[in-house]
Amino acid sequence: MTTEDPSDDLATVVRWQASGGGVEVVSSGPPVVVALCTCDGGQEMQRLTSTAPDLMDHLRRT
Repeated sequence: MTTEDPSDDLATVVRWQASGGGVEVVSSGPPVVVALCTCDGGQEMQRLTSTAPDLMDHLRRT
C-alpha cells in the first residue's frame, strides 16, 4: 500500500462522512471500533472494527 492508497476501512469511513453520515468512536483500541451513524438522528447503521493505521490517524485528526 502506498500513501496515496487508503485502506479499505479508511475509504469506508471517508465515504460515509462525505455522504453526511456521522462517525462515533466506540473504542480507540487497537483495534479501533467505530459506529457509522445516520446524519439525521445519529442512529447506528454499522460498526467497523479495524487496525488500519491510516484510519486510526484519521480519527485522531477529526
